[in-house]
Amino acid sequence: GNNQGMGDIEHAKMIDFYMPQRAIQMFDGPSRDISDMWRILGRPIKDGGYISGTIIKPKLGLRPEPFAKAAYQFWLGGDFIKNDEPQGNQVFCPLKKVLPLVYDSMKRAQDETGQAKLSSLNITADDHYEMMARADFGLETFGPDADKLAFLVDGYVGGPGMVTTARRQYPGQYLHYHRAGHGAVTSPSAKRGYTAFVLAKMSRLQGASGIHVGTMGYGKMEGEASDKGIAYMIERDECQGPVYFQKWYGMKPTTPIISGGMNALR
Repeated sequence: GNNQGMGDIEHAKMIDFYMPQRAIQMFDGPSRDISDMWRILGRPIKDGGYISGTIIKPKLGLRPEPFAKAAYQFWLGGDFIKNDEPQGNQVFCPLKKVLPLVYDSMKRAQDETGQAKLSSLNITADDHYEMMARADFGLETFGPDADKLAFLVDGYVGGPGMVTTARRQYPGQYLHYHRAGHGAVTSPSAKRGYTAFVLAKMSRLQGASGIHVGTMGYGKMEGEASDKGIAYMIERDECQGPVYFQKWYGMKPTTPIISGGMNALR
């Protein structure tokens, strides 16, 4: 409700919540998880190992040709390219121009390495009609390799409705929940709001296949070692949270994605 705005409450931060079995049954949960990525990459679907992914940098400014070239170069050694949260459909890098080039890069990298590759497309848009139009274009462009295309949704900015809409309209795609902007309410320095743990737990209910969980204090983002509890909660069928012991009753896991300024020096 509106408890965050009550004048009588000086500090009110949610650190955990509990979902009984019947409530969990009323949520979609993920349709795809990391086992689907392992399968596409030709790995065991249990304990298939680390998936190496990256964001093409700079995140803004690259035109279609250099973006696709950088994707090709990474795919020669890595597994996964993520079209990040501010990229989408920019005037200097239109989706309809860059995506066919990226797919061509993927095919060439697959031919050269003999290995499957994965790509993530940011389908976030002003409204759900445009979001689905971008998703449909992505599936059409990738054609026979559409199973190798994941969708990214800016879940904190777009809201739960955007995440669940993508989950229900495209159950065959891995759905990445990008949490850009969440620090406004989840920052450890904030007196109100909720924690990153709560955000991740909600994302599993909404149907996210994966969500960032920070770097446990080693990267550029705020965080601490105890943040590994976020990963445990969303990937396991039952787990002890900060307050509640939560059972998920068979709901598919949400992949914890480690990211945020990680490099050899950290």
